[in-house]
Order: sequence, then structure tokens, then C-alpha cells
Amino acid sequence: MCVFIFIHSTGGAEEEPEGTVAEKALAAAREKLMATRVASMRVTWPEEAAKRPESFEPQPIFRYSDPARGYVAAAVWALGKNGRPLAVVTTELQPRFYGRPRIVYEYLSLTSEPFAVASPDVRWSPKSSAIEFRPIPNSPKPADNERLRLVQMRSDAKRMTAYEVVGNERCELRMVPQPIHRYRPSSHANADGAMFLLAFGINPEAIVFLESDGDRWQFAVGHLAGAAKMGAFFDEQPVWETGPAKYGVDEPYTASNAVADIPGIAADGSVIPPEK
Repeated sequence: MCVFIFIHSTGGAEEEPEGTVAEKALAAAREKLMATRVASMRVTWPEEAAKRPESFEPQPIFRYSDPARGYVAAAVWALGKNGRPLAVVTTELQPRFYGRPRIVYEYLSLTSEPFAVASPDVRWSPKSSAIEFRPIPNSPKPADNERLRLVQMRSDAKRMTAYEVVGNERCELRMVPQPIHRYRPSSHANADGAMFLLAFGINPEAIVFLESDGDRWQFAVGHLAGAAKMGAFFDEQPVWETGPAKYGVDEPYTASNAVADIPGIAADGSVIPPEK
């Protein structure tokens, strides 16, 4: 059975987090753990490549959690401040992953340029992009102002449906209507872009990129799940499909994990009661 729960996005104005002072402090400590691990990732490019970012952005573009699946904190981090990100990394703090607290990473390359990411936790060197852009069918010409282009992108996002197959069960994914990140893919007039999430429950399973080059709209989908099969549709017409993930350090999409001391979680994965 697929149950859908609202996802909290960092897009737009930040809201004051709910909870007691202790709960807010615990949430901040967990985000600091993820931010520290991401900050330790060093990104290198071929010598002949133009100057590229050497680290991920210090603030996540999206935060989420999934108590039903045991994630106590999670976030999406972007490589590159300007334009479409060159890659994204997700971090999930899981109290009982292979029997103990761990941080779980998923990686998605968004560029055809080869690069390498290294840290005490991470070794990743993709050789290609995990996404491929295609024209959006029956989409209007990009509007002449930013606000109306966002309306167009949200309208196109609502036209999309998607699914994933986990085991023998097919589950429908839902499009989160608010983009998690807005960017300008080029210097052309009316160039615009946004990243939307396809989610199962509270967990993002894929990212949809909707972009204008100034003259037309295009889209791409990058998966963030190791499902047996995933597919997406525009107006019920199939436009994207992928099979089981191929994990490996040189794959454009892959995943890994590392041991982590998660604040508020004991070494056996149990919750540490807050101090009174």
C-alpha cells in the first residue's frame, strides 16, 4: 500500500521549525553532522576543464525526514551555485542500517564532464550524466517574465505522473508541486529552470528538471532510488523509463553508506532519552 505524506521543502521562505528547544537543538545537531560530512567532500576535475566548483554548497536545497522508514534527518545538496547544478548528493541519517547508525548517500551526476568526489566516506568518479533532456510535448513558448515562467513550469509538472516497482509492487509517485530549486541554465533571454521532486510517501525517489533555453521547454528525470523499474508520463504518454540501478564508483547514479554517530541515537540504533 502506498501512503503519501507532505514533504517539507526549503524553497522560498524558511519557517520556524516546530518542537521544543531540545528537539530543535537535536535537529540542528543532525543537520550539522550531514553538513560536515558533505563539506569534507573534495571535488576534482580534469586539468583541461574550465574552472568548476571544488565543493558542494554549504546549505542543502531541500530537507526531509521519513520516520516511517527510520530516517531521522535527510537533505539534498547541490554542486554548483550558478546555473543547473553539476551534481546532487543526498544524505540520510538512518539509526539501524546494517545493524547500526549510518549516513546513507545517493549521488546523481548532472554533467557529461568527468569529475571525482573524495572524502573519508566517499569515492565517486562518474564519467557521464545520469539525465537526458527531451522536449516537453505540447508546451507553450516560455513567457517573458520570471513569475509567469514559474507558473508554466508548475503547470507542466502537474501534467506528469510516475511510478516505481519495488519487489513485485507497483507504487505511484506523486509530483511535489513546489520546486525545491530554481536556476538559470544559460544567459539566453527567458532561460529558466527548476527542480521538482517525485516522491513515494515522504521520500524523494526522483528529480524532474524543467528548463527553458529561451525558445522552448525541455525536461529530464534523474532517479534517486534503486527500484526494479521506474517510469514517467506526460499526459499519460510514456516519456521516461529506467531499470534497476547499477551501483559502482564510476556510475552516474550510485549510493554508499558510512558509520556515523547520530545525535540522539545510541550505537545499537535505539533512541537516547533527552536529558531533563
